[in-house]
Parts: sequence; C-alpha cells; structure tokens
Amino acid sequence: MNGARIHELRGYEVGPVRAELRALTVEDNREGMLEGTPYLHRRMSLLRIGTAMTADPHLYVHDLDVLRADAESRLDEWLPRETVRARLKSWWLPEGITDPGHTELSVMWFQTAAEDPFARLAAILRPLEWTSLARFVPFED
Repeated sequence: MNGARIHELRGYEVGPVRAELRALTVEDNREGMLEGTPYLHRRMSLLRIGTAMTADPHLYVHDLDVLRADAESRLDEWLPRETVRARLKSWWLPEGITDPGHTELSVMWFQTAAEDPFARLAAILRPLEWTSLARFVPFED
C-alpha cells in the first residue's frame, strides 16, 4: 500500500460527530534517506511535521508531544517506518455557521507496516473532539 491513495467512504466516530474518510495515504518515511541516525530521523520528521502543520493548521498529528519529547531526550530508536495521513469530512457545522459547506480534518501518525491503518485511525479518532479540531470549508460556487 506504499504511496497508495485509497478513496473509500468509511465512516468514523469522532466524539459525537460522524465523519467520512475521504483519502488515506501511506508513505515510507525513510524514502530517500541514504544515512542517518534515529535521532536525526526524528528531528527531520519533526521539521516535516512543522512544515505540514504550517500549510494545514487543522492537521492533527497523533502523539506529537511524545515525538517532541523523544527527540529532546535524544531517544536512539527509529520511528515506525510508515507515515500515514488521512483526510476526513463531516456534514457537522459549527454553531452560528449558516453558509453551505462541511467541516474537515487531516490526521497524521506513524505506524509499522504490519498495522492496519483503518483500525489505527479509528482508535486515534475515537477520543478526539471534532468540534474543536476541524475547519469549516464553504461550498464554492
């Protein structure tokens, strides 16, 4: 599934909100890496995450605080090999929004190739608060 994009309308519960999976991408996070250490890999991953979060302020990175703490402590253990990104959409609208549109949220995490990304996504989403993390996207004419 490396580099594959999956377009299935799987539904997930995110707190009280029902969201549909619109896209899921799995990539090898060591692609192009010729040499390095686990510490350097974590630092570079955090730089890429920072860039991604700047581009998409509604990107939720699972265990980001743990990743930062591990990098600060110079943990000498590799991150799991796969970076997974999911994009979800819901028809839930924030209070006071009357314009037509929807809300969406992107989620990113690291996992091993043996893990099921759909099951992992469900576990990550269950405790989240869609209402505070998702962004409103108006319909364009």
